[in-house]
Amino acid sequence: MRLLNLTLTAALGASLLVGCGGGSSDAALDDIQVTKCEPDSAGAKPKAEGTIRNNTTKPSGYTFRVRFLDPSGNEVSQGASVVGRVEPGATVGWRLEGGTSAKGALTCQVENAARTAVG
Repeated sequence: MRLLNLTLTAALGASLLVGCGGGSSDAALDDIQVTKCEPDSAGAKPKAEGTIRNNTTKPSGYTFRVRFLDPSGNEVSQGASVVGRVEPGATVGWRLEGGTSAKGALTCQVENAARTAVG
């Protein structure tokens, strides 16, 4: 239940930050790396992990979406994440869970990334 709350909170936060003028950018996408993308062995919700490196000179917050794709490129699940603050030059980890169950081999695609300077 706690992870579900985190996923819902992340999705809400992502929509709020993007709605505040962050927008999607290639630079923000370049800062986000996926290091793990896997289905649940029992066919439950897939999981993704990765890192964000803030390549700017200001503390920044990030929002993004991960699409879980089957071998044919079809989306089988998705999840969103909000990382509230990453210091300049720092790298932090992130983790998220897809919203629906998925079986079999998966790849992860990051999109709708936004980076916003935070005070």
